[in-house]
Amino acid sequence: MSRILANQYNIKHIWTRIFSVYGPYDNEKTMIMNTIKTMIEKGISPEYTKGEQMWDYIYSEDIAKAFYLLGEKGEKNEIYCIAQGEPKQLRTYIEKIRNKIDKNINLKLGAIPYSDKQVMNLAVNTNKLNKKIGFIPEHTFEDGIEKTIKWYKGREK
Repeated sequence: MSRILANQYNIKHIWTRIFSVYGPYDNEKTMIMNTIKTMIEKGISPEYTKGEQMWDYIYSEDIAKAFYLLGEKGEKNEIYCIAQGEPKQLRTYIEKIRNKIDKNINLKLGAIPYSDKQVMNLAVNTNKLNKKIGFIPEHTFEDGIEKTIKWYKGREK
């Protein structure tokens, strides 16, 4: 419907599909923020599945950059998937967060069984965004998670 209305008013319509954003101000119930909160405040690991799911997290500042570039260079009525473009197993992300907070925390991977409808792959091809728009994320997961942890530790409670 938004595309139809935009075309009626001769407005460039661009649709985005955003995959797995993290960063400051994220909801504390997301996997990443819950992991940070639990490890910092309780010094323990939350419970997880085995973490074999393939995910593609991208830092919030990079999403903003992608939106800017899409506004400048995006093609009318196109659909763009926005992600880091480097999918990894969830357990890899969890381990990297733990290592930034406290390498001695014992991870509770495998404590929760997979659900019947468990999504095992949330990775996407970002070639159109990279090649046609010129979007390259500026933050590695390590950089972004370090900024997010620093923000969490410094925020007012």
